[in-house]
Amino acid sequence: MSAHIDLARLPGGTILPSPAWRRHWLATLWQQQVPLDELAEQLGCDPAMTGKVIGLANAGVPPGERRHAAVSAAMLAAIGLPALRQACATPAPPAPTCAHFDAQRYWSHSLAMACAARVAGDALQLAPADELYSCGLLANCGQLALATVHPQEYGELLGQYGNGVTARLLGEESQRFGHHQLALSAILMRDWGMADILCDAVLCHAAPPGFGRAGRMTDLAKLLKLASGFADLILRNGAGPREPALATARVLGLDAGHMETLLRHSNAEWSEWRDILEPHTHPAPCRTRTRVRPAARQVFSEFI
Repeated sequence: MSAHIDLARLPGGTILPSPAWRRHWLATLWQQQVPLDELAEQLGCDPAMTGKVIGLANAGVPPGERRHAAVSAAMLAAIGLPALRQACATPAPPAPTCAHFDAQRYWSHSLAMACAARVAGDALQLAPADELYSCGLLANCGQLALATVHPQEYGELLGQYGNGVTARLLGEESQRFGHHQLALSAILMRDWGMADILCDAVLCHAAPPGFGRAGRMTDLAKLLKLASGFADLILRNGAGPREPALATARVLGLDAGHMETLLRHSNAEWSEWRDILEPHTHPAPCRTRTRVRPAARQVFSEFI
């Protein structure tokens, strides 16, 4: 059976949903005089809203000028609150009801991966840390697209092959829908105007090119693979095998001790948001994530 995904429904992220409570929470922010840096933090922890806002900002960037890849207060100021309100008021589809797709885990893993990508990126200096945060957040938005556009067919596929980003699942996704989840993530990111090197890193991060294919994009893909491994460990409260993440860390020049340092800092940043991601809790007053502290940078500088 073929159920190729309609790419015409993807540009702009119009088919990507956010949790219902999160849409309600963001709606209340427009009625308050929230500082732009706090608003940027709130928008920037949601994959659907992050993609939409980055795309909106890049639509106004003249050809040849540097495009945006992260939500920031300066970006929101350039867009303007009226345009932001209009974009965020666009009706979004409900969260997917796709069998075997754990939506809560998807959103939690996306943010954990984003936090890990920012922390590791700040340490390794492969790209601006906030851009890597966006890449971590958006790296698996293609799976959300599949679960939203084809919930029944994709649920059947997940029932057969599981949620893990494996070669078998990616192959079946390509055969059934025309594109696998990572390719769809890259397509969406390109449509939002993000740099090709970031999109390519997301596309191949599950299986980065091996030796003999060295280059900045390959390093970025490996860093995102490490961030994904960190996210898995974070959501398991640190339980489970370390070897997959450690193997990637070593390729990036990190030993076990350095990896554990990055993992602790990633978990600390993630923990600041864990409570408000629980669906049964009420959102706390708007707050911002803690930026990487100078002490953390000092620790990281020991192995940069």
